Amino acid sequence: MTALRCTQKLLTAMKVAPSAPPALGANRLGDWSLNLLHTRPKLVIAVSEHDRFGLVLEAAPYATLSQRFIETVFTQLLAIGVPPDTARRECDAMQPLTITATTPYPNRLSLQANLKDYAWQAEWMMGNGEMLEVINARLAGHIVSINGKLEFPKKFVLKRLVIP
Repeated sequence: MTALRCTQKLLTAMKVAPSAPPALGANRLGDWSLNLLHTRPKLVIAVSEHDRFGLVLEAAPYATLSQRFIETVFTQLLAIGVPPDTARRECDAMQPLTITATTPYPNRLSLQANLKDYAWQAEWMMGNGEMLEVINARLAGHIVSINGKLEFPKKFVLKRLVIP
């Protein structure tokens, strides 16, 4: 079980009341923080709690956002070199997804900073006509700091999911 910690802006657009955050899930990437970007088309930016792995997907239709989110995570894991069976196990372990709010929780401020940074990059790239696949690849290659370590999110994810 995984929490999709949505901003109020995204919850309002989805017309969903947030649920209580779930207990710890079995997935290894942790919960995800999501925000709505008012680009054309509207996008959702998501960042994983543990590794700051960022990705974007089209916001509409909101009714299928959770399903499309899982598919996008799977595609992005494959794109950075996670073996298909490992990527599928991670996506299966994420379910069911729980839509919740970005209320206070550990790492919240750090995650919000990553969301803002990734949002700026995604908006800029969308404005330059980049495709979502290119934007996601560039976000995976963006350097971040987690617990004082500077690294690429894809390397953190590979270490967590693939390298024993």
